[in-house]
Amino acid sequence: MDTARFAFFDVDETLIDMKSMFSFRRYYFLRRFGPVLGRLQEWRARRRLQDLLDCGCDRSEVNRAFFREFAGHAPEQLAAAAKAWFAEVSSQDGFYIRPALNALQRHIDHGVEPVFVSGSSVDILQPLAEALGVRHVLANRLEVRNGRYSGELLSPQTIGAGKQAAVLAFLARCGSDAAVCYGYGDHISDLPLLETVGHPSVVARDPELVRAANQRGWPVLKPSVSF
Repeated sequence: MDTARFAFFDVDETLIDMKSMFSFRRYYFLRRFGPVLGRLQEWRARRRLQDLLDCGCDRSEVNRAFFREFAGHAPEQLAAAAKAWFAEVSSQDGFYIRPALNALQRHIDHGVEPVFVSGSSVDILQPLAEALGVRHVLANRLEVRNGRYSGELLSPQTIGAGKQAAVLAFLARCGSDAAVCYGYGDHISDLPLLETVGHPSVVARDPELVRAANQRGWPVLKPSVSF
């Protein structure tokens, strides 16, 4: 039996031309709290994250702090908002990055199953996954206690080396070999993921990652043409 092949895609600024987490948070706060209080909540959330960045906190802590903003909220509220958010943003020009989307579609045509690997959350990305026929989403999962989000993340946190850990665990469950798999990313924090698979590609956004790709002879996709 042939080994199952997978194509692991970072999502934000690799497959879609936005940061899904921040776009969704703004949409959710406005939907949940109204235009005045929602904007205030969004400003406060941005300020809290900026304070962490200014203090030198690493990306994993900033990522965790982002999701703490949803503590006390109900999963069904986020799920409904995520569907509405995706319907709105996906209709906008430039939402998808064409080279990455074309690659995803080619993989499907050739029997390679796409997998999302993202520092965003499963809740936010599920409508996008359904729209593109992606069955597996390796992304942050928010802990639920008594029917509400606690504000904490379940392990593994899918950012940086956590993406690599999630991919390796996924491949072990599937009995697949990383050497026959593909990977796509746009930021230097995606390097552990890209180094894991046999066929990595880089979406050209982060000069540091592009330099690493050039040194290794990896394909570099130009994201300038999108739709």
